[in-house]
Amino acid sequence: MNSKILLAVNGLFAMSLQGALSQAPRVGNPNLNVPATPPTLAIQVVTAFTGVSSPVAMTSPPGDTRRLFACDRGGLVRLIPDVTASTPTPSTFLDLPALLKSRNESLSTSSEQGLLGIAFHPNYARNRYFYIFYSVKIGSTVYERVSRFTTKARDPDSADSDSELVLLQQEDEADNHNGGDLHFGPDGYLYISFGDEGWQNDLYNNSQNITKDFFAGIARIDVDKKTGSLAPNPHAAIPLDAGVARFSVPADNPFVGATSFNGIAIDPAKVRTEFWAVGLRNPWRFSFDSQTNELWVGDVGSNSYEEVDIITKGGNYGWAFREGNHDGPKAKDAPADFDRLHKKPLYEYTHSGGDSNFIGKSISGGLVYRGSGIPSLTGSYIFSDFVSGHIWSLTRNGTQPPTVTRIAGEVGIVAFGTDPSNGDLLMADFDGNRILRLTTDTATTRFPATLSATGLFTDLAKLSPAPGLIPYTINLPSWNDHAITRNWFIIPNTTDRMIPSGDGLWTFPAGQIWVQHFDMETVRGNPATRKRLETRLLVKSTSGAYGVSYRWNDAGTDATLVPDSGADIDLKLTVDGTATTQRWHVPSRSECIACHSPQAGYALSFDTRQLNRNFAFQGFSGNQLTFLKNSDYLSAPPVSPSQLPRYFATDDNKAPLEARVRSYLAVNCAYCHKAGGMVPYGVLDARPELTLEQTGLINGKAINNGGNPLNKLIVPQDPDHSVIYHRLATTNGFTRMPPFGSSEVDQKAVALLKEWIQQTPAKDP
Repeated sequence: MNSKILLAVNGLFAMSLQGALSQAPRVGNPNLNVPATPPTLAIQVVTAFTGVSSPVAMTSPPGDTRRLFACDRGGLVRLIPDVTASTPTPSTFLDLPALLKSRNESLSTSSEQGLLGIAFHPNYARNRYFYIFYSVKIGSTVYERVSRFTTKARDPDSADSDSELVLLQQEDEADNHNGGDLHFGPDGYLYISFGDEGWQNDLYNNSQNITKDFFAGIARIDVDKKTGSLAPNPHAAIPLDAGVARFSVPADNPFVGATSFNGIAIDPAKVRTEFWAVGLRNPWRFSFDSQTNELWVGDVGSNSYEEVDIITKGGNYGWAFREGNHDGPKAKDAPADFDRLHKKPLYEYTHSGGDSNFIGKSISGGLVYRGSGIPSLTGSYIFSDFVSGHIWSLTRNGTQPPTVTRIAGEVGIVAFGTDPSNGDLLMADFDGNRILRLTTDTATTRFPATLSATGLFTDLAKLSPAPGLIPYTINLPSWNDHAITRNWFIIPNTTDRMIPSGDGLWTFPAGQIWVQHFDMETVRGNPATRKRLETRLLVKSTSGAYGVSYRWNDAGTDATLVPDSGADIDLKLTVDGTATTQRWHVPSRSECIACHSPQAGYALSFDTRQLNRNFAFQGFSGNQLTFLKNSDYLSAPPVSPSQLPRYFATDDNKAPLEARVRSYLAVNCAYCHKAGGMVPYGVLDARPELTLEQTGLINGKAINNGGNPLNKLIVPQDPDHSVIYHRLATTNGFTRMPPFGSSEVDQKAVALLKEWIQQTPAKDP
């Protein structure tokens, strides 16, 4: 929001500091029954290794039982020299940005690009070869590059940065859907995954084309040039030494000599014979089963479905004629008998609807677990969803559909690996900057099973807070599907304090608790019909935060702890005189932390802009920030509230239109869409302290433009081509944002956004 607007509005609407300043002294409460750690589960996700930054891949050299190598998307290959050490300390094995800078090149980390994959040669112990996949910018052009490097002869923990041999260097016109994984198969050949180049709906027509580029499939190449392998067909992406490529094509690759594809004649001299399988949208991570040698891939879907595929020689997995088992954006172009050609996914899940335990937005392909630490999972494929945080096991049942079970939850998982010392399953936590371990927990820590057992309320019927539990109000509640919320917080002792920030994240002490209660009017617009839904707890810990929820019984007398996976409640409501059913989603614990992340400051609506408002409590009447200062909750008092920013409600007609829209987007979007936020690309930064130009909103490039390049984040005076408008309204084929936590459209906000777009002056895109 423009600073001049802020000053003007604050001058006009700053809350009065007049009123009684008498108030009860700060009260502690050491008797609460709210543990410092979340409920224990049979299968736990725990931190295994730190010292990595936005990790996207991990592996170990063949036969190495101590070392683990992890790719940071920002360009470092980090080495954990001994995974069995009590406190392993990572070192840098390869500094790719430094190498590229020395050559006047740079690593492109826009959107989903960066250092994306690593693989060690089967004979690494002898030849010291390893291979990486990364995005490089040369001048103004970005390429996806696959290169071979060599480890230093006298230092096995350091790569020789001068040893790079580029095998492939393909120009990339988009910055997402890169694939980027690579593994040596049991046959000794190098397999590489490529996405469809990017944007939406196969914009560049790569998905069903094997005579063009290296996109939308999995390639299989011979880096050793074995006897009998073939020279690749010429392509600008293949460097040559004296006219000879640096790799060969296995003679048994499925498209060698192909003269037709999808029933259409093609020139075999133009075929990309490197392809092993095609028709994949974004095969982000894949793996080989160490026992069966099967190749498993998680293919990231478009608007509706995610899929797990077992890749077979020459398989066509459908995109963009199909998305999962369903029509894709180019279904009308599919051959008449395409269902015969299409390799259907082993398993698919949807983006919305159905059981919330089995939905998500972006699959992270995993691996078949062959460890012994969790016998119940041995032989099952373990995979997850980056957005919903569900972690699943998939067990095959012969010709019958597989059995899929939710086993844990953690948002932000992008890749899976194996602890080389014991076979434990490891996971790359992209936004948490760490590597996690899947393990069992035999602890018997008891967590209060009911809200009454926590001691947070002395009278549940009236929701009377226990001593020290302080109510607070905020300027702009996030959209909660028509629910009415109430909020409290407590710091159980009387010595710890919060560190406020004028226009940034506050810092909170370990042990602080926030409580949020949700009611729903069963007859919309009639407060007398309020029904209790759930009460959520967010607990700040020494290492982060955790959240749990308690679901109220029908009588409204107590609430029961909701399982780790969350819950769905079908509410019978009356809206405008018509009976309807609304599904209310109680978030899983991983979904909770997806929003209440470190990057978001944990407590989403506990900051200066939200708390800067009038407030009355226990004899105090004045600004809420003043109350916190006078009650000794703040380590340093803020400046006068009249000089501080605040959010504005959508219906506050005294505030400028832009200020209200920016407030809404900040509260409902900025916890992810910000610099350093969970979203792995910086297209939109919705923080309110930025100028409108700095946010990237106006004519900003959208990662999902619906297949229409005219669609931008916000197109002034043109709601029809404004992606954020359609995301909010769930119209024009766009899925809703935020991706979870809401299923109802906020019609007032949609109308407000549309009005602002129509009034925003046009500018050149």
